[in-house]
Amino acid sequence: MLTKRQEKILKIIIEEYIRSAQPVGSKKIHELIDIEVSSATIRNEGAVLEEKGFLEKEHTSSGRVPSTIGYRYFVDNLMSKENIDDIKERLNKIFEKRNASIVEVLDESSKILSEMTNLATVITSTPNNGEAVLRKAELIPISTESAVVIFALSNGIVENKVFDLKNVSLDDLQTAINLFNDRILETKIKDLDVKIEAIKPILQQQVKKYEFVLQTFLNVILHNTNTVTKTQGMQYMLENPEFSDPNKIKSVLKLIESISPFEWYKSQSTENNSAQAKIGFEIGDENNDLAVIGKNFETGDGQTSALTLVGPKRIQYDKAKELLDWIGIKIKEQFFKK
Repeated sequence: MLTKRQEKILKIIIEEYIRSAQPVGSKKIHELIDIEVSSATIRNEGAVLEEKGFLEKEHTSSGRVPSTIGYRYFVDNLMSKENIDDIKERLNKIFEKRNASIVEVLDESSKILSEMTNLATVITSTPNNGEAVLRKAELIPISTESAVVIFALSNGIVENKVFDLKNVSLDDLQTAINLFNDRILETKIKDLDVKIEAIKPILQQQVKKYEFVLQTFLNVILHNTNTVTKTQGMQYMLENPEFSDPNKIKSVLKLIESISPFEWYKSQSTENNSAQAKIGFEIGDENNDLAVIGKNFETGDGQTSALTLVGPKRIQYDKAKELLDWIGIKIKEQFFKK
């Protein structure tokens, strides 16, 4: 999509903007670029990159700043490996502590990462229900107007949902519950999809609003009320110049409170997964000035935790990715040796 020269210019602009938080002009690019090229050519290439959506023009400056598309191209194609030995040395001391659990390692690591990267960290932890088995499905009438369905899993999780009987009849709910008890009980949560497909034709014949009932049952079973989030390092993140704007502070606080992007990281496989970034509008149109980068970790006993770094789009993606992946390798070496 881009020529080698355009890639060099884009990389310089992004790395310099990450460093300085100031728009980058052609003069600065000319100082930093390692090929023979005139200032006029740099300006022309900058205009092309802007036209293609990789850069944005700052109204108050002659320089340009990266767009979300530009950052995404940088993360996917242009990042170089960071020298982060000093941070790894500090993190290593956490792993050297005797009897430290994985959760404690992640907690202590998140504090260091916040301090060293000027980003907030969010740890999201929930049981991994994939291996859990559906043990119980029950319907209890509450009144003439409502009833509650209850699902119990083998790992101790109990979920429930109150139904308004104006929307669905008690008989239909009971029919669906009976079918779940006959055909779905003792099924692993990760295998539910296959079993559900098998009972759909039966539900369709016996339950009027079968799609509504089935989808609601699934949402209840798959929903996890035990999600725990822990945020650290807000004071470091707010030192970034972007957050001198109160509206941007509100945006990032709202993002952190929403949980959803952090839940996404937690849902990713822990097998050979590397840290992934979500940038700008990739985490919602209202978050176009923000970015997150995170990774999912297996923490034992069917549990998983995601550690996510949050900040402005100027995140040092290369440093953040390498650190998160390094922590993942260390956890596997120390806690999951075969």
